[in-house]
Amino acid sequence: MPVREKLSVIVGTKNAENDIGDCLESVKWADEIIVIDDFSADKTIDIARKYTDKVFQRKMTGYPEQMDFGVQKSASRWILVLDADERIMPALEEEILEKLSRPTDASGYLLRRLNLVLGREIRHCGWYEKNNIRLFNKEKVNYDLRLKYLVRMRVLGSLGMLDNDLIHHTCRDLYEYFKRVNLWSTLNTEDLIERGFRVNNLNGIFYFFIKPGAIFFQKYVLKAGYRDRFVGFLVSLLSGITYFLTYLKLWRRQSRGPQSTLWKKSWHNDPVMPGEIYYIEKRFQ
Repeated sequence: MPVREKLSVIVGTKNAENDIGDCLESVKWADEIIVIDDFSADKTIDIARKYTDKVFQRKMTGYPEQMDFGVQKSASRWILVLDADERIMPALEEEILEKLSRPTDASGYLLRRLNLVLGREIRHCGWYEKNNIRLFNKEKVNYDLRLKYLVRMRVLGSLGMLDNDLIHHTCRDLYEYFKRVNLWSTLNTEDLIERGFRVNNLNGIFYFFIKPGAIFFQKYVLKAGYRDRFVGFLVSLLSGITYFLTYLKLWRRQSRGPQSTLWKKSWHNDPVMPGEIYYIEKRFQ
C-alpha cells in the first residue's frame, strides 16, 4: 500500500488574532504548519505558537515572496496555502488526504472557494471561485516572483480539481464589510497608479458612472447575484461602489499631486477580482 505524501500548510498572517486559531485548528491534522507573519501587533503570534513552533516574522515585500518564503521553509513536497480567514472543513480534509494517499500525475489541485458574507454563503455574483491553486507539489509549481500585486503560478504539468469547498469568512458584519470596501478601492487605486492610468474629462463619466453600474448589473443579473437574496444584492451593489471609490480616489490623488505622506504596507485577496491578491504601500494623510 503506498505511503501518503506528507503535507505542509503555510498560512500568511497580519493582525489576525480573531481568525488564526480557527484556521490552524482546521489544519492541525497536517504534518507541518508554517506561519509567516508580517509583524502583527496583536496576539496572532501567541495563538499561532499553540499550534506550531514554525512561526516566522518577515516584513511583507510582496504576497508571492511571502508565501514562497514559507515554501522554502517547508519539509514536505506537497504544500497547502491558506489565509488566516480560511478554513478546511472535514470533507475537504478527507479529500486532500485521499489525493495524497495515491499516486497522481497532477502537479497540483484547484480548490473551490466558498465566500461567506454576513454569515451567508455566496454562490453567485462571480464570488464562488473555482480557480485557486492552493494545493500543489512544490517541485512542479511555484510562484512568479516578478509580481508583487498579483498571484501567478508557474505550473509544470497538469492540474486537478477538488470537489469540496475551501471556506472563506470574508466579512462577518457590515462594519467589517465597509472597511474592506475602503481597503479594496484603495488597493485597486494603487494598482491603477502603478499602471499609469489616469481619469480625465473624456473617460470620467464612463469610470465614475457607467462602469460601476455595469459591475452591479453583471454581478446581480448576469452572474445571478439575485439568487443570493439580500446579501447577493449587497455584494453586487458594493462591488460597483468599490469601483466608483477606486476612480474617485484616483482622481483625488491626481488632483493633489505628489505629497509627502506616511506609508503603510498592506495585502489582501480582492473578491471583486477573484484570484488576484494585491500588495501595496498605502498612503495615509
